[in-house]
Parts: sequence; structure tokens; C-alpha cells
Amino acid sequence: MPSRESSAAYLRHVGDLEGNAGQQAAYNSCGHCVVLAGPGSGKTKTLVLKLARMLAEDVRAPRGVACITYSQECARELGRRLEALGLRDAPNLFIGTVHGFCLRHLLMPYARFAGIEVPDPITVATTRQIETTFTRVAENLLGINQPYRLHHMGKYRRVHLDRDLPDWMADPDLARITIGYERALRDAGLVDFDDLVIQGNRLVNDNDWVLPVIAARWPILAVDEYQDLGLPLHRIIHRLAFDGGVRLFAVGDADQSVYGFTGADGGLLLELGQRDDVECVRLQLNYRSAGQIIRASELALGEARGYRPHDPARQAVVAFVERPGGLKDQAAHVVDNLIPEALAEKPGRTLGDIAILYRAAPVGDLFADALAAAGFDYIRVDNAAPYKKVGLTSWIEDCAAWCSGGWRRGRPQLTGLIQRWTGFRSGRVSEIEERRAARVVTEFLFRHRGDDTPAAPFVAAIRAELVDPLSAAEPSLADQREQVRRMGVAFAPEGRLVDLDLSSLGGRDGSPQHVNMLTLHSAKGCEYDVVFMVGMDMGAMPWAKESEAELSESRRLFYVGLTRARDAVHMLYSGWTIDRYGRVRRLGRSSFVEELEVRLKVEGI
Repeated sequence: MPSRESSAAYLRHVGDLEGNAGQQAAYNSCGHCVVLAGPGSGKTKTLVLKLARMLAEDVRAPRGVACITYSQECARELGRRLEALGLRDAPNLFIGTVHGFCLRHLLMPYARFAGIEVPDPITVATTRQIETTFTRVAENLLGINQPYRLHHMGKYRRVHLDRDLPDWMADPDLARITIGYERALRDAGLVDFDDLVIQGNRLVNDNDWVLPVIAARWPILAVDEYQDLGLPLHRIIHRLAFDGGVRLFAVGDADQSVYGFTGADGGLLLELGQRDDVECVRLQLNYRSAGQIIRASELALGEARGYRPHDPARQAVVAFVERPGGLKDQAAHVVDNLIPEALAEKPGRTLGDIAILYRAAPVGDLFADALAAAGFDYIRVDNAAPYKKVGLTSWIEDCAAWCSGGWRRGRPQLTGLIQRWTGFRSGRVSEIEERRAARVVTEFLFRHRGDDTPAAPFVAAIRAELVDPLSAAEPSLADQREQVRRMGVAFAPEGRLVDLDLSSLGGRDGSPQHVNMLTLHSAKGCEYDVVFMVGMDMGAMPWAKESEAELSESRRLFYVGLTRARDAVHMLYSGWTIDRYGRVRRLGRSSFVEELEVRLKVEGI
């Protein structure tokens, strides 16, 4: 339990909200509240201070506040912010993904009593098990050349929740595949991540008795990036808040809803904010970007939002760069000219202040080769990354950050690392087990402190002594165990990261010494001084033959890219692309780029 002094530490930061009516309204809200937060509007700061206030003033342990996030990295960032307030290790605070919340606080304690069909113990299938099960079932039903992919079934399951309604048979083949796939997983004693949320929705919506039980434990529920979380969570939230008496604090931006291919729907957030019993607050002051970038992003979106810069005097660069030689020409120009110019433009600017954003991982391959040839280090976050960011891999990275100097600065905090470690265990952890875990983790970390030591021996040691034994004993960590294995491969001899040092491993989510390479999807939530949006050509941004809904989502993705920049955004294009058959397609530059340049000229920007 945090001390009274640390619990009140948030009060020293409340003054940061002065002068921002939207942030103050969100902070002072007493009932259900939806915060519509534009890019760079201080959303995370507002959410963190609100969480701290609700923990200190509105609940008393063991009752608490649960904060659900879209991704592991969102949870990680919130945890870091709360660590600074001394609240990350509060026992009555949950910060984690929707899957983690459904697993640990819905299904594990209540599924058996409600007759929900999940294995006991709940074992999450690995990525490989999921893929092979889907392929086997789909091919058995429809033949070896069947047209569906795993993501088709995933979206279908997340959108069609009511299987007793005619809507469930909108696509009979996908419905059959889904039923066969789920049956095959159950026969193997497994669930997947979608099961956790889908079954969590069934638990909450089909069982009135569970509502007061959940409300007794979690009387307040906060949701970050609400627009990305989809219909199953929306139904869970709706039921808990408006039937179960749980107080809701939701934050998001429908304009940054870019996961429609997974079933996410930004309209659900807007629908929530329009209810009469919900206070809707808008954050419109942008602390990140200079005015030209804010205006350019609104023009790109095609809708006025009334966003304004915190510092109207700041100037920015919005540049359109044609490189007719294709992606390799773009990469050479970025590496040889634009990066050196960006570093020279502002004293103290480092490679970590620069990002290269692209639509798909193969584009990243070309830029990674160019950066490596020029001697620039880089951090890459896309499907070509050697391992995914999950709870265990992020914890290993943060342990590396602590060992490589973080212990001097108190970031990350040792208590937070220990609390996260014990949180990986399913079921209740006794005080004796907590003390033992604290001792084991502390001893390990103190033995491995060192600023410039190689990361590979550290990864091998933390796996052997801590992570592998735990993940082998916890069925719910099966999928994470696969990512830890991939991490080990990356740091093995001849692995892609074998030469990485401990400090760089600890900074793999953002390091001053590394150019940041991200897909546009991965860049959401990030910010940089200078952004290079590359491959901005028709056929790639947007893709060829997109539906109206897909085109709208691509436009929002383009908007996300623009709004990552503080000082400068450069859009690079060639006017042609190469399709998957190796054919050159000369479709011109992106229609989004074309429209934006015309609109900026009309406005004289």
C-alpha cells in the first residue's frame, strides 16, 4: 500500500492543468465522463492525474480503480507516469490491456460459476497454435484454396457477438469456420485472446449477479484509447456502467480510430459521449505541434476540429518531397540529406527525436538497410521486429533500463518492477510469496547492474533464473512465452540483436541514440520533433481499390502520421509503386498528399 504522502503526490501536479478548461473539467468530473482528446492535448497527463485523484479520494482499499488500455505499451506508459506519483504499486489499481482485465478479473474468478465455456486452468494459445488451428479447420471445411485468412475470422468474431440472431450467419462459411475453430481450441484445452473478451462479454451480459460483485471490487473503470477497443468491450462497459453502477472515465479520439480491420469502431466512443447521463469533455489545446502542423492535419482530415497550438508563435515545416527514383531514392535522400539537416536545425536534437513512418513493414526493410549502411542506429517497431511487445518482454526491457542506470534515477522504480512481476502470477499471491519474489527480483537486478554491458547475457540470465520458470508454470502466459523465446533468439549468437547493449535494450521503446522506425499504426501515441512520412504514393497510401470505409480509415491513418510531429513533417513520394507481382504502377502521389498541398496553398500556409 503506498504511503499517504505518495498517495497525495498528484496534488503537486494539479496546477499543471490551470488554464486548460477541458483538462480541469475532466479532472473535476464526478460521474460518468468521456474525454474526447485531440492529438497532443495532454490526454495521458489528464488521465494519470484523474486516476491518482480517484484512488486517493473516491475509493478505499481493497476496492479500487481498473484502467483498461488498448496495448501493452499504453499500459507501460501509464505505469511509468503513475510511478512518478508513487502509485504504480498500489494494490487496488489495475493497469493493463482489455485481455488482461477480462482474464484476471472476469473469467478467472467468475467463469466457472457462470457456466462460461473456458478451460480450467485458462490456457492462452500461442500464435503458432492459433494459426495452425485456423488453417486446419478452414481447409477441412472449405478446401486447401479457401479464401479466408485468420484476420477475417477475427474481425467476424468481434463484430458478430449475438449468435442467436440472423446477423450471425451474414457469412455462413466464416460462421462455420469460427465454430469449428473454437471447438478445436477447446478440445485442446485452449482459448485465444479474442475468447477472453468475447467470453467476458457473455459473462457480464448474461449474468445479473456478477454486476454487483465486479462493482464491489472495481467501483471505477477507466478506459484509454476507447476508439480502438471494439464492440465486445463497449458492451462490457455499457453493462457495468449503466446497469451495474460502475463509474466510467473514458478517453479517446474517434479521428484516430485506425483499427477498423480488427473490428474497432470510433463511433462507439462518440455514441457514449452523446448520452445524457455522461459528461462529455473536449481537449482542444495542442501542446505538441506548431500551428502549421495542426492546421495541415485538420485540412488532411477534411473536418475542422478547432484545435489550437499552446504556443502560437512556434513555427513549423510542412514539406512535400518528390523523389522520382522510388523507395530506394526516398531512403537515400532521408539518410544522406534530411536526417543530417534535421540534426543541425536544432541544438541538442538527437536521432531519437526523428521518426520514419511508413504503411507496411517491407518499406521499413529498405530504410533499415539505408540507415545501417550509413552507420545510423535505429529502433524498429513493426511486424518485422524480432519479437512483439507483451507483458514479459516489456518487463525484461524495463529491468534492463533499471540495470543500465535507471536505478540511479528511480526510473523505472524497483517497487514497480517487483509489483509487475508478482502480477504475472494467476490467483492470489500470499505475503510470503510476495516477499520472496521481491527478494529474488531485487537480488537479480543488483547483480546485473552495468551501463555499457552487453544485453545478450542479461537476457539469457533473466530468462533462465526468472522468466522461463514462471511462464512454464503459468498457463495464461503461454503466448507471452513464445515472444520471450523469440526475444532469446534475437539475442543469441548470430541473432539480429546480439550486439545490443543493456542501455539500448532498456530504451527499445525510444532511445536518444536511435532513429525511430515505425508503421503508421505503431506510431499512434508517439511524438517526435521531425517526422518523415515515406512511401506516400497512390496504391500504398491509400491502397488500391479501397472501399469508402477503408478510404476513410486510411485518411485517419494519414492524419495520425501528421500529428506525430512537433516541428517538421516531410512527406516523401515517387509517383509510382511496385505491386506484389513486380509490376510498376504509375498512379501518382497519394491523393491525401495532393489534396493537402492544394489546400495549404489556398490558405497561404
